[in-house]
Amino acid sequence: MGLFTDGKGRPELVVNPDIILGRAVYRPVDDSPAAEPVETPKQRARRELKKRMTEERERKKKTGDAPTD
Repeated sequence: MGLFTDGKGRPELVVNPDIILGRAVYRPVDDSPAAEPVETPKQRARRELKKRMTEERERKKKTGDAPTD
């Protein structure tokens, strides 16, 4: 994407032609969601697995056990 500047070298906001011609409208995005997204069971299981694997790796590092791969 190219950088557009005005006559004084300031960056310009590029607007879609449909907005300029009135066929579409600009609608700002709400940056503050009403509630946190709900975690799916698969996401929760993945998070718990990563936590368990990290804890196991740290425990093995402390005890000096060699990884079993």
